[in-house]
Parts: sequence; C-alpha cells; structure tokens
Amino acid sequence: MFADIIKKIPARDYGIDGLEVHVDHTATGTVYFVSAAKEVVFPEHSHAAQWTIVVTGSCTFTANGESKVYSAGETYFIPAGLKHQITLHAGYSEVDYVDAPRDGEPTEIFCGGDHMSKVIAGLQTIVTQLAQQADGHVILRYPQGILSRRGGRHVLG
Repeated sequence: MFADIIKKIPARDYGIDGLEVHVDHTATGTVYFVSAAKEVVFPEHSHAAQWTIVVTGSCTFTANGESKVYSAGETYFIPAGLKHQITLHAGYSEVDYVDAPRDGEPTEIFCGGDHMSKVIAGLQTIVTQLAQQADGHVILRYPQGILSRRGGRHVLG
C-alpha cells in the first residue's frame, strides 16, 4: 500500500497474518508505516503519545468506552498512557508518530563481573521498574546468560 521507498525501512514482524509494519526510529520518536491486508484487532493497550494519519481504508478506535471510525485523510491523537483498543479494517494503512525514540524495542543492560548472582538479584527490582517503562519487556545480558522480564516474570537463560 506504500511506495517502494517505504519498503526499504526495516520491517517489524508482529506475527499477525496480513499486517505489514515498517519502523524507523528518530532521535525524538518512532515513525510507523502500517498496512493491513486483512482485518487486524489489537487488544487494549497503552503507550507513549501517538499521532496518526489514516492513508487508506478505515479503523475503529475505542477508548473510555467510546468507539469512533477514522477514514482516509483523517488524523487522531492518542495521549500518553491512554488505554485503547483499535481494529484495522482490511485495506487499511496509516502513518504514526510515537513520542518515544526506541518505541517497541526492548531495553538492554550489559554487565559483567565476579559476583554475578548478587548483581542479578539486586537488578531484578531495577529490571521490573524498567519493564514498566518499556511496555513489559527488558533484557539484561551478561557473560553467563540473559535475564529477561516478560509477562510479569523473570526468566534466566
């Protein structure tokens, strides 16, 4: 649905059939080029502030119990932290700007040393706090493995 020049921007795979997303990070935010060949329903979620322009088709946006349909040429703004649900209808495309330079990317911390078990134990609290700021996904890499917090639990691998 977008010009070939947009397809040069790195794609992000959400594992959703019919959804194509190209993501470019800037120093101040993240730009998304999104298209849906099929209907795509995103569950309720929240994130940094977002401005969207609908390029083709339509979507249904729901927040605070109210739904609104947006069509080609219309724009909408989502304040930071607003819980919302969105359905992209088949043939839909949009361009988004999200007010977060690394939106959707995991936060990573690199460390090393002799007392790794003490470091890991002490960092679990920090990892939990970072996960709350990074939409729930933080990866801590260290020489002996990875500590990841996803879905409310720490995973050591």
